Amino acid sequence: MYEYIRGKLAYLQENYAAVEAGGVAYRIYITSKASGVLKSGEEITLYTHFIVREDEMALYGFMQPAERSMFEKLIGVSGVGPKAAMSILSAMDLSQIATALMSSDSKAFARANGIGPKTANRIILELKDKVDIADVLGSDTPAAAVIDAGQNSAVSEALEALISLGYNRAEAAQAIASVKELAGTAEELTLMALKRLSL
Repeated sequence: MYEYIRGKLAYLQENYAAVEAGGVAYRIYITSKASGVLKSGEEITLYTHFIVREDEMALYGFMQPAERSMFEKLIGVSGVGPKAAMSILSAMDLSQIATALMSSDSKAFARANGIGPKTANRIILELKDKVDIADVLGSDTPAAAVIDAGQNSAVSEALEALISLGYNRAEAAQAIASVKELAGTAEELTLMALKRLSL
């Protein structure tokens, strides 16, 4: 119904912002991360998702369209409501969510308030193939380029080697991206990336 709302931040409460636009103050639920950076009196833009149910109508607001898109994916998971989705987005940034999905790290989701192990596993099961990490990280970032590398390349072999050693995909990709111009073989890439990760 609303793409975004732009207006003056009248005041902040624990989990929502009152945004005044056109003489009307909208109660817009936000993440704790957004609450930590917004300041009363400033002009803000929140990208919104409007939810209508039998017992409530609520606006949820996000500082980036990509964050709203992730919220919409999360509430599409069976058993994940708006409050749980906001809890996840308060505890994790978009790259952490994408990385947790790709590495099937259910514990990362379970660290968010109100998310139990079963729900965390369901999120991974239902969203793993729906979230493109390159889209989330930005396709022009070095780490995204590494993740998109060909499956038979030295980069891909080094990436899988680091993951098998316990590193998550995002940190492994970032380490490889920082050394890939200095090494040629998968073994060289792996060793140099390990040195970088140990710093």
